[in-house]
Amino acid sequence: MGLTQKQVTERCGIDDSSLSAFENGRSEPRFSQLAKLAELYHVSVAYFFREEAHHAQVVMWRSKPERRRELEAEFLQLCRQYRMLELWTNEVTDKRLPELDDRRSDFFSYRQAIEMASKARDMMGLGQRPGESLYRVLDEVFGVKIFALELDNKGVAACVVSEEFGTGILLNRNCVRWRRNYDLAHELFHLLTWARFGHGEDVCRPRAEEEKLANCFAAHLLLPSETVRSAIFKVVHNNNKGSFEKLDQVAREFDVSLEALLWRMHYLFNWKELDTNGFIKEAKEYIKAAPRRDDSRPPGLPERYVALASMAVRHGDISLGRFAKIVGIGRREAELYTTGREPDYGEVPIPAV
Repeated sequence: MGLTQKQVTERCGIDDSSLSAFENGRSEPRFSQLAKLAELYHVSVAYFFREEAHHAQVVMWRSKPERRRELEAEFLQLCRQYRMLELWTNEVTDKRLPELDDRRSDFFSYRQAIEMASKARDMMGLGQRPGESLYRVLDEVFGVKIFALELDNKGVAACVVSEEFGTGILLNRNCVRWRRNYDLAHELFHLLTWARFGHGEDVCRPRAEEEKLANCFAAHLLLPSETVRSAIFKVVHNNNKGSFEKLDQVAREFDVSLEALLWRMHYLFNWKELDTNGFIKEAKEYIKAAPRRDDSRPPGLPERYVALASMAVRHGDISLGRFAKIVGIGRREAELYTTGREPDYGEVPIPAV
């Protein structure tokens, strides 16, 4: 994780002389010390008892933040915990992301990215306004582990493909909802094309062309051509012009930013890039004067993740202390959270098909 010995001492309370003795094999840590180190490094205590060599799981970042290693460790721990909750509660999602990349050639074009976006909407049941349902469908239907952490800037997001827990996406909790939607669609492209672009332990940094394809995919996934055209034509004036106010209404309808909509219109209507840049500059001034209200700062943990943890502690699969750690709350709050929430063993009749 790139921490110095001093930082480890400050964070877990084990003095530097003891740490040095552990590293050099002069003494062994007590179990309580191992527990502190495990919490610091976002691993289980069992990690320290493995005999086989540990292979680090690779995470793909769009742009790497300063605290990359620490954030990666936290993100991967959350993904592993999510998988364990699914196993403990017998709620494993069997459905996986569809195979949309036929890999008939080594070359991947923008047309293929557009076709893949259309197939994804149809095969994943996202409808013609995917911004409303994308998060829920990926999390609850296809088992993608999606978490939101405090990241440096709006351009930072990450994804991972793992044999251990499946697929995961990390979003920036500081971004507004429509920005997170776009990032979610962008990272979905990387998950769908992970094998094609050869991402693994040695190569896990998207190339510039791959990022452009991901942007193309995200735009066409969230803003289907005919549906967007229809929505735009409903708000144009008699002089065939649309105000920023009306266009922002359309952008809200698809749960994307006004800038994203204008770039989509750039390709739909074959605008000159110079004109589009001018429109976007004006749009930014409009947004400053009439910003959208966004009170939907996401929780750090998915709703399903917390629901599975609650189910596990109610059924005795995990202890109250373990529950508190998994959902990141204190023990007293955990007691309040679970008090009076006994499992409902009632049943309802379901007619045979």
